[in-house]
Amino acid sequence: MSDEKTIEQVRSQYADVAKSTLGNDSEAVRAVASAFGYSEEELNQLPQQANMGLSCGNPLALAGIKPGEIVLDLGCGGGMDLFLAAKQVGPSGKAIGVDMTSEMLTRAEAGRSQLGLENVELHQASIDHVPLADETVDCVISNCVINLAPDKLAVFREIRRVLKPGGRVAISDIALKQALPVEVKASVEAYVGCISGALLFSEYRELLKQAGFSSIVLTDTGADLNAYAQASGGCCGTEPASSSGTPVAANSSLHDGLAQIMHTFDANAYVASVRVHAMSPPYDALSQQSLTNTAKEKNMKTIQVYDKPMCCSTGVCGPEVDPVLPQFAADLDWLKGQGHQVERFNLAQQPQAFIDNATIHQLLSSEGVDCLPVILVNGEVVSRKSYPTREALAASVDGSPVRHTLPLAEPQDGCCGSSGCC
Repeated sequence: MSDEKTIEQVRSQYADVAKSTLGNDSEAVRAVASAFGYSEEELNQLPQQANMGLSCGNPLALAGIKPGEIVLDLGCGGGMDLFLAAKQVGPSGKAIGVDMTSEMLTRAEAGRSQLGLENVELHQASIDHVPLADETVDCVISNCVINLAPDKLAVFREIRRVLKPGGRVAISDIALKQALPVEVKASVEAYVGCISGALLFSEYRELLKQAGFSSIVLTDTGADLNAYAQASGGCCGTEPASSSGTPVAANSSLHDGLAQIMHTFDANAYVASVRVHAMSPPYDALSQQSLTNTAKEKNMKTIQVYDKPMCCSTGVCGPEVDPVLPQFAADLDWLKGQGHQVERFNLAQQPQAFIDNATIHQLLSSEGVDCLPVILVNGEVVSRKSYPTREALAASVDGSPVRHTLPLAEPQDGCCGSSGCC
């Protein structure tokens, strides 16, 4: 199938979903969203039109959106993530939605009007031709859409173009663990359902790298993709009743086709719901100085991070993630890219490392796990109890006196902040 026919098939089927009665009051639709990381609190903030059971993750879980920022949602659909982002950036910020399907944008406009969001802007366009000026966006989010684009490198380059220096990407998407069975790869339903157009993990990272991104973190969320098939009884036909007790006729051929595909093979063995975090390289004086220092081998440092007990090596797992954690993981990757040696230890998985380091052992003996996380540079403690910003990390590596300032977040309850993953 040509790219033009593929795009038209995607447009047509998603238009049908937008014209269906699928909505946020459907228990089956909400079940799909919940399976991929949305809380009841988030779902309760959404209007009926916004949620159609099309998510494969929650990009806002790692976006770290702040008041006053400009956020771009690629493939915004009915506005599910767009509206949540708009509330996070507040009246001083802006949430911009781009979608190629007019029927989806009709839903989004209705939801925007219902919520009274004046900081939301909508555009009809393809995600590889975004109608925004260069370097105007702080954060780009997307939810199960990039896998639908025939030319994914063009999409990543477009994202890179609109991001400000130092801007970030927070994407929920589908990626391949291994090559798909031939019959699934050839299926139009599997393509429109976000499966057969997906990239392998290695391909995803490589294309982001080719587009000019740095600090790339790609993480399998472990979500069960069979959630789509489990919800098909409510998404694909006539649901007995919505959560409000009203019968809901769905009539979504996209969900029907996806449910059929999910029953033909073990989806979780081949594909994964992933979180993608990447950075547009900063061009400030601090970064340039760091790059200059990198050329001097004598300035290469060893950075050691001693974390609280976490469910995985970075804490970037489970359905909810504290935005501090993927940002910090990306910052460590950035330091690696500068040539520094980075070592990270998790108390739950590598307790011996905490015993072997005399400094850490003494801190644990006197203060307990409340002293964690602890960051050492060449054996010297430069940060405790919170994760420092990239600026503070760079200052610590360079030996600047500001190295103890600018904590990224105060320590939170639990080993992984609010993520509840451990």
